[in-house]
Amino acid sequence: MLQSYTFSQIRVLIGIIGLVFIVQIIFIFAGFNGWFSTATYIVIEVAVAIILLWLAFMIYRRATALRSLFKDMEEEEFKMSAMIQSMPDFVCFKDGNGRWIRTNDFGLELYGLKGKHYIGKTDAELGDINPFFKEAFDYCVVTDEQTWQKGETDRSEESFYVESGEYKSFDVIKVPIFHKDGSRKALITIGRDISQQKAAEEQLLRREKLSVAGEMASGIAHEIKNPLTSLKGYVQLMQETGSLTEERVNLMASEIDRIHAITEELLILSKPEIKKHEQFSICDSVDYVINFMKHQAASKKIDIKVSRLDHEDKFVYGDRNQIVQVFMNLVKNSIEAIEENGEILIKPSVQGDEIQIELRDSGPGIPEELIEKVSEAFYTTKEKGMGLGLTVCHRIVHAHGGSLVFENLPEGGTNAIVQLPLYSTKKTFTTS
Repeated sequence: MLQSYTFSQIRVLIGIIGLVFIVQIIFIFAGFNGWFSTATYIVIEVAVAIILLWLAFMIYRRATALRSLFKDMEEEEFKMSAMIQSMPDFVCFKDGNGRWIRTNDFGLELYGLKGKHYIGKTDAELGDINPFFKEAFDYCVVTDEQTWQKGETDRSEESFYVESGEYKSFDVIKVPIFHKDGSRKALITIGRDISQQKAAEEQLLRREKLSVAGEMASGIAHEIKNPLTSLKGYVQLMQETGSLTEERVNLMASEIDRIHAITEELLILSKPEIKKHEQFSICDSVDYVINFMKHQAASKKIDIKVSRLDHEDKFVYGDRNQIVQVFMNLVKNSIEAIEENGEILIKPSVQGDEIQIELRDSGPGIPEELIEKVSEAFYTTKEKGMGLGLTVCHRIVHAHGGSLVFENLPEGGTNAIVQLPLYSTKKTFTTS
């Protein structure tokens, strides 16, 4: 703005000089023709000389200010250049047409443009200069246009191979700059190398996976070791005595069933595939679970109540048997949590395009410090529990595109909330 103001002043002064010059020519002709007296002519000439002297002084001041401005600009340019060159990031300035105006040494080294004429070239033209990066430059054209269309600062992650063979990842920020009329003026691109950070994150993720695998292996070994120890003892006893009682045979069969149950739940935990895809009534499924579990609840004097939907039945899509297993586990947990004379309330409701089933019990609730752990594999507060039931429930519900959360009720007890997408022609499931 200061530069524009200074140039405007100089243009005005030059205009005044031109005007004075024209006036002076007119007075010269007037002197030749005797239009003025000698005294008048001298006064006019002195006035013109004073005006010219004032104009010369003003021009000198403006020129000095302009010289100082240019010097300051050069210093600022030097500072800016030094700062950009010292940045460990890729910095590039492009004009509104995508032509490269300037980049730092990091960018020149990165794209193999050191010693090559890149100023005024577009990404497509630079791809011809260094064909190794043609794909990367073509991708830049696409992302630049996306940034222009958005009209605001854009941030993304870009990855590509460099000439050394290393795969680099960059956190890229693109800033579009527009003229007052909305036309494109310039685009600033800053790319930070996050390759080492990405490698560290992947290494940390691998370590976490190994840690989880170790914990799971330990849990599996512990859960299977107990029944195997019992079976081994009975086999040794059979070797010594030559026979086993029917009771001990039944116990051996029970331990084998326990091992089978552990392996079945581990298979579901590892990959809860939806084996049967069908449309089924969620309310009918809940009724089935209640009818199956009501005798077990009655033995502890627990009343299971259901709050019915006010409108027509609702349907979900997936494996009915797996969803039944989820509610079977949840009701079973509630029954075990209540000592006696309790209540379980099942309350379905429609939340947009999802159906929500709340399962509230009058048990003691879950300690706040444990509520986040109840779904972890092999975590259990039960004496004979395996700690896989709720983990399997989470995986099944997630595979059906839903969610399962637990919360403690203000009046006491636990509320298990299952949310599942209502049936539609578009069905999406995840198995991760």
